[in-house]
Amino acid sequence: MKLAVIVGSSRPCGVSARVVALVHRHLGEKATVEEVWLKDYRIDYCDADNACSTQDCAIADDVGQLVARLSNADALLYVPVMHAYGLNSRFQAFLERVGYGFMRHRQRPLRDKLAAIAVVGRRYGHTAVFSQVVLNVLLNKMILIGSGFPPCFQSQLAHDPEAEQALRETLDRLAEHYRRLNNTWDSQGNASSVVRPIQISKG
Repeated sequence: MKLAVIVGSSRPCGVSARVVALVHRHLGEKATVEEVWLKDYRIDYCDADNACSTQDCAIADDVGQLVARLSNADALLYVPVMHAYGLNSRFQAFLERVGYGFMRHRQRPLRDKLAAIAVVGRRYGHTAVFSQVVLNVLLNKMILIGSGFPPCFQSQLAHDPEAEQALRETLDRLAEHYRRLNNTWDSQGNASSVVRPIQISKG
């Protein structure tokens, strides 16, 4: 499985980088992990002219290059950063362009790719950000994978064990569903499961 991790942070050594490192460690040889940092691309704001309903988006930036890179992956992990209780502006521009204009005339090139989400932020707005990215995943006709608990990383914590466990569960499910969709079966005709039940301590 080739997994593209879409990172919204502009900080190369922040919490998002720790999340990406966890992805590398956990998947190991089970997947090829490619980091896609949005800070490395020029992403202009959508002008909402609706011309993209009949022709390609006319905005000349790096979104075409970015989408081509994502199209080569089997699965995508969105790692948005929360600012002011919502998406940071770079990730918001990315979602608007790939969800509204750029993808529409191209018949949704990310269709049927596996997708998962891990949100990074200080506190309070994680689920709102998670929900917005979910809607964009569905708009692009992708297959949403989850683990029951959204991986939402509290950036004020040195370690966030619950979010880390939720992300590991989500990565395991991505790998499992990739195998299922690619017909990797055992001798009895069943796909083997790599999912371990998540245990949340009560406090």
